Amino acid sequence: MDRRSFMKSGFLAAAGCALGASGVAATSFAAEETKKIPFALQVYSVREYASKDLRGTLKEIAKIGYKGVEFAGYYGNDAKDVRKWLDEAGLQAISTHLSVPQLLEGAFDETASFEMTLGNKRLIVASGLSASCATDAGNQMTAYLFNEIAYKAAKAGFQIGFHAHFNDFSDVNGKTAWELFFSRTRADIIAQMDVGNCMHGGADPYELVEKLPGRGKLMHVKAENEKGKGGATVAGEGDIVDWKRMFNIAETVGGIEWYIVEQEDCRKGSNLMEACAECFENLKKMGKV
Repeated sequence: MDRRSFMKSGFLAAAGCALGASGVAATSFAAEETKKIPFALQVYSVREYASKDLRGTLKEIAKIGYKGVEFAGYYGNDAKDVRKWLDEAGLQAISTHLSVPQLLEGAFDETASFEMTLGNKRLIVASGLSASCATDAGNQMTAYLFNEIAYKAAKAGFQIGFHAHFNDFSDVNGKTAWELFFSRTRADIIAQMDVGNCMHGGADPYELVEKLPGRGKLMHVKAENEKGKGGATVAGEGDIVDWKRMFNIAETVGGIEWYIVEQEDCRKGSNLMEACAECFENLKKMGKV
C-alpha cells in the first residue's frame, strides 16, 4: 500500500467514527511588487533517496536552493536526529503530511512532540476527500471532525490543513466537495491546493484559491502532465498551467507563506533529484527564487 492509499484508509476510518468564503478579485501580476515567497520541497519527491539516507538527502535539497521541506514520513528516524540534520543543511521543516489517526486522542501528543522538536507548526492531512465528503452528510461530519481537531491543535500551537488530490473535486449540491468542506471549517484550517492534482481532477485551481481568500498559506507547485508528450512535466513548464496567473492569485488573494514543489515522476534518463533541480531552475528563470 502506498503513502496516499494508507493515509486515505486511515482518514476514512476516522471520519466514520465522527459525530456528525467569499471570492476576492486578484490584482494584476507584477513580480517586483510582491515579496519573494520561499520555496520548500516535499521530501516525498525524492523518497528513493530519503528512505536510504535522509541526512544526505536534506543536504542535497539545500544545495539545489530550497529553503525548507515538507515531510511525509521520517523513514524510522528519531525527531532529534532529523532536527540536527535540518540544522546542518540550513533547512526549515515547514509542514508535514500525515493521516487523521495521528491527530486523534491517544496519538496527538506523540505527533505534536515530534513536530515540535522539528520546529514545525503545520500538520497537513494528505488523503482524498472523495469517499468521506462526496455526500452532504459525510462532508458535514468530516468538517465537524476537522474543526474539533483544529481546536485542540490550535491550543498546542499548531495549524491543521488539508491537501488536495484529484478526487477531492466531485460535485456536491452544486459545489465541489473541496469548497463545501472548507465553507464548513474553521478559518484557520489551511486549504493546501495542489495545482496539478486539481487540474487532473477537472477543477479550476485559480478559481478555487480565489474562493478561499487567506486560506492558501501552503501550495503545492506541481505540473499537470501534458498528454501525449511522454515522461514527466516539471513545475514551471508546459502549456497547461498558467504559472504567472497562479502565483499572482496565491500572492494577492491566497495568503501564501510557502510554495512547495512536489515532483512524482521524472523524464527518461533522469532521476527524481534532477527533476526537482529542474523545477527550481525553472522557478529561477521566472524570477520566483
